[in-house]
Amino acid sequence: MINGSIATRYARALYEEAKAQFTDDIIYEHLGALNRNMKAEPELQTALINPRLSKEKKMRLLITASEVNAGAWANAATPPKSESYTATLYTRFLSMLLENNREDKIRLIILVYRDLYRTERKIDLVVLETAVPVSDAVVEKLVGKIKEKTHREVECVCKVNPNLVGGFRLRIGDNRYDFSYRTKIDKIRTKLCQTR
Repeated sequence: MINGSIATRYARALYEEAKAQFTDDIIYEHLGALNRNMKAEPELQTALINPRLSKEKKMRLLITASEVNAGAWANAATPPKSESYTATLYTRFLSMLLENNREDKIRLIILVYRDLYRTERKIDLVVLETAVPVSDAVVEKLVGKIKEKTHREVECVCKVNPNLVGGFRLRIGDNRYDFSYRTKIDKIRTKLCQTR
């Protein structure tokens, strides 16, 4: 069986149960935090697939990395003890993944869950890539314009890529728009090379 189908089964089961318990949005937030932390700290993925690390330590890592506001205790030796952390659908799901040795599938599961969530809620993922950081006001204006045109909710992710030189790239769902100086410069260079 391919990894994608395993991840799809786990993600779909989590999504369906979360919807039934009206916690799909909370799970979405936790998975988003986990995904951001796994991207920011590649060592986290390495630690999760390390067979020498106990399941308890892996669980603590996952819980810590899944917290939307993890900064308050991210460096703590143990996460806070409370029912909200120990008895939720999310923590039971993480525990099941660890028990079934599916740590290596977590990133795929996150991606599938997020896709299911966004599809059902009619949310378009918008990725704005700029050469320098943009203000919140600019992002809000852009999101407003996209919502107005698409009549859908929008989730915007901003990325800074100095290689663009200036301008921006925008991805709305499967559509890509490139207004970067880098692309314009490359087109001019290509034309110059052709005229030799």
